[in-house]
Amino acid sequence: MLAGWAGRVPDGFRFCLKAHRGLTYSADAYDKEGLARQVAPVLRGIGPALGPVLLQFPPVRQRDPAMLDRLLGALGLAAAVEFRHDSWFADDVYGVLRAHGAALVVTDQDKWPRAPRVEVSGLAYYRLRRDYDAAALERWRRELRAEAAGRDELHVYFRHEPEAPARAAYILGE
Repeated sequence: MLAGWAGRVPDGFRFCLKAHRGLTYSADAYDKEGLARQVAPVLRGIGPALGPVLLQFPPVRQRDPAMLDRLLGALGLAAAVEFRHDSWFADDVYGVLRAHGAALVVTDQDKWPRAPRVEVSGLAYYRLRRDYDAAALERWRRELRAEAAGRDELHVYFRHEPEAPARAAYILGE
């Protein structure tokens, strides 16, 4: 199925998938690394159309750099990591992300702590989850264009709603 999807998209298109919650939400005793080793070869079936995999940690999961290191190592794919507990925003975690070339997800969602703007890799990943007036969208446009100039790869996602494609086109200058 995934190879079929990849065969139907234009060159340069990237699928950026959200990882199964078993990798991030499961109990400490659950074999997250084993699941990552099972999932990774399937995702690799997308080939060059595979973008970063989003790993989204729950608000109850507190900082565990060793677990993060093992998980990213087992996955072995480009990843973007979103933390919802502020204990993760620490130098040892940034070091793990750097070691794996993973992105620290930036979001503007109020209900979770906001990640600091720390460059940990050439990959940047933004999840923009609000309604935006023209001035706010223009601020994001300027910030994201500056961000893109200094990165190898930039991914920006708006909330799933009818206005999202127009917002993305505006950011891109189309």
